[in-house]
Amino acid sequence: MADLVERLGQRFPGRREQIEQLVELLGAADEPAPGCVFVYGPSATGKTAVVRALFGEYGREGRRHAVVSGVECFTVRLLFERVLNAWAGHVPTAAGRYGNYARCDTVVDFVNGARALLQGRGGEAHYIVVDQAERLRDRGATLLAALARLRELAGANVAVVLLSTVVWDKFRPRHGGAPDPHAVFFPYYSKEQVLAIIARDCPADEPERFFLTFVDAVYEVFHRNCVDLNELRHLVALLYPKFVQPVYERQAARSEFPRLFKLCQPYFAAASERLYLREISSGEWLKHSAVASAATAPEDVTLAIHRMADAGDALDLPYYTKFLLIAAFLASYNPTRLDAQYFARGPQQGAGGRRGRRRGPAPKDATGGGSRQQLLGPRAFAIERMLAIFYSIIAEPVDSSVDVQIQIASLITLRLLSRASAGDRLDGVKCKCNVGLETIRAISRSVRFEVDRFLYDFS
Repeated sequence: MADLVERLGQRFPGRREQIEQLVELLGAADEPAPGCVFVYGPSATGKTAVVRALFGEYGREGRRHAVVSGVECFTVRLLFERVLNAWAGHVPTAAGRYGNYARCDTVVDFVNGARALLQGRGGEAHYIVVDQAERLRDRGATLLAALARLRELAGANVAVVLLSTVVWDKFRPRHGGAPDPHAVFFPYYSKEQVLAIIARDCPADEPERFFLTFVDAVYEVFHRNCVDLNELRHLVALLYPKFVQPVYERQAARSEFPRLFKLCQPYFAAASERLYLREISSGEWLKHSAVASAATAPEDVTLAIHRMADAGDALDLPYYTKFLLIAAFLASYNPTRLDAQYFARGPQQGAGGRRGRRRGPAPKDATGGGSRQQLLGPRAFAIERMLAIFYSIIAEPVDSSVDVQIQIASLITLRLLSRASAGDRLDGVKCKCNVGLETIRAISRSVRFEVDRFLYDFS
């Protein structure tokens, strides 16, 4: 076990403590399994990578395990049948009409199938690994309790490993019946750990010390607003070629780090405003930024980069998703008290009618300037208010096949919306719109919607 911990510890910097906990909990193949292990922590902290690597090593040792996704297994039947297929070594084929090892429609079917399969295996440990396990909460009230007690229900040496970004208190079934699992927490990486991980991305022809100096600068600029390791690695991969470009153009030497940083500042500004929102892809970034170089005036570089996402196809979103984003922008920047004035439909307007009247200029503040919301940034709004605006501005009834909740979740995943309150469900959650006015105007033009008619104090 010490060799396994050492190998994985070198492979995953900063996660030796968690690896030791997992190896100690799971034990050897002929030892009693722990029942249920709950691995949790924020996103991009190495949970899935570490657990998959650990069970990859176990697989080479001959240990039977099944790794399933809570997203892919959207019914209990898919979950149960994939687990039994993995334990039995069964692979669905065309010759067998892609049949599974056993049909399992209920928890009882799965428990009986597992008991029959494991009965003659001499107490050998079998494992179930469920990634994104928070999705299991919607698969029935008894599923989590059954998985947590699977060892005693099946009468076999079975361990269930659940991976999630949600704490166990939000998993615990209301009716009880699920014992508390063994918890392993994956915290955010420290600065030293982030540098150690990104150091492995250093190009082969670049000095590692110089590369780490640049990574340190990127971390200091972005870590207050971006603690996601994947996003930081993405930023480093995109910005480093532009940072080192003046060296090859003989505009500066590697020893002149302050000058290199100053020449790269326009790209840092563009990355903070555009790339974190992923309004443009990595390929578009490379294509558009290739025309600019350190020899170009800094203001020209900034102008060229800020034009990247101004094209009509910069945000290629589905039709209804565009209206949801427009509604989110209106909810972020319009006062709540004016919703009835802007979005209430009169009886003479019909289902698709809209009404939007402009108010007079906003009151002046003590300094003589307008107290405009666009200068203060987006306000947090309730999802319910955004949906009310969405159904008001959409021109036709929404198709019943459109899942609006999934589209809202996609906007949050793309970081076009950001959560402003805690909670793993959309009900009652507050969000903010991360998109600027020009982008919203471009989206509105693409769906032929006059967004300016519904904006308060954006003259």
